[in-house]
Amino acid sequence: MLKKLTTIAMMSMALFTGCDGDKSTTKKPTIAIVPKAYDVGYWKIVHGGVAKAAVENPKYAITWQPPAVNGDSSSQSDTVENLTVSQFDAIALCPIDEGELLKSVEGAKKSGSKVLLWDSGLAKEDSIETFIATDNTQGGKLCAQALAKALGEKGGSVIMLRYTEGSASTTKRENGFLKEIKKHSAIKYLELNQRGGLDEATAKDKSEIILTANTGITGIFCPNQTTTEGMLLALKQLKLNGKIKLVGFDISEPITAAIKNGDLVGSAAQDPFRMGYLAVTKSIEVLEGKTVEKRIDTGVTIITKENIDSAAMKEILFPNYNKWIKQMEQLSK
Repeated sequence: MLKKLTTIAMMSMALFTGCDGDKSTTKKPTIAIVPKAYDVGYWKIVHGGVAKAAVENPKYAITWQPPAVNGDSSSQSDTVENLTVSQFDAIALCPIDEGELLKSVEGAKKSGSKVLLWDSGLAKEDSIETFIATDNTQGGKLCAQALAKALGEKGGSVIMLRYTEGSASTTKRENGFLKEIKKHSAIKYLELNQRGGLDEATAKDKSEIILTANTGITGIFCPNQTTTEGMLLALKQLKLNGKIKLVGFDISEPITAAIKNGDLVGSAAQDPFRMGYLAVTKSIEVLEGKTVEKRIDTGVTIITKENIDSAAMKEILFPNYNKWIKQMEQLSK
């Protein structure tokens, strides 16, 4: 039975296609961009990149289609299944869970939809058109190097607040960090195997428990925006901000503020605007029969107090994504 799209999902679909997304109501080729969430800063920037590409390619009906529930893989599976029934020509997906989304993706491919992956992968990626993403393993490695540098020769005890199970992108960051940090003899890594969950509030609660139960911690790594923001809140609550060296992943207003005031050593910055833009443009290339690279690396950089105000970093960190979203809204009227 076809699962009904939620009100939020329907509103999102209508915004970008000017219709319900069904091919029977539009002659334009249809492309759906499916993120993990819709109201977190990172995804808003991705949304802006999608909108820019949509504005530049009006011959295509572009849909920004987040799951009805942020970070919920079951909800995202429902979303992909609904898009499949609506017979979208291409679906560019950022999987929440590398295993749970496999069945929905296989169904989409069998129905004739071209499937692209971006930001995060699947356990099996055979017959996927392309994968557009950060080199997350390299990002984790760079974070370990930044933390080791901040700790200096004295080193100390380091922990990691993991994200959630099943997230391929953050798992690669975690593994990259672990492999690199263990190369430093002055650093002792404490494997707590604790996960921050889907939002910063949950991550904050978990962080407070960890910090209270484990004294003597000198360094911490967090592999995404919500774990980084949650840990920052916990450190501030316990008056440990700036005393324990913290390196995060992703960029947001709280994270950039923490870098500037010294509460955060640095954070790995992806290029979400470019990622969203490429999710659309590479989908178009696939539909036009062009050859597309199987793997497209969108880059990763460690943002610190020293480089955060540079022109190059500002272009990545603070793109005017609302400008493009508004233009897309105007086109749909």
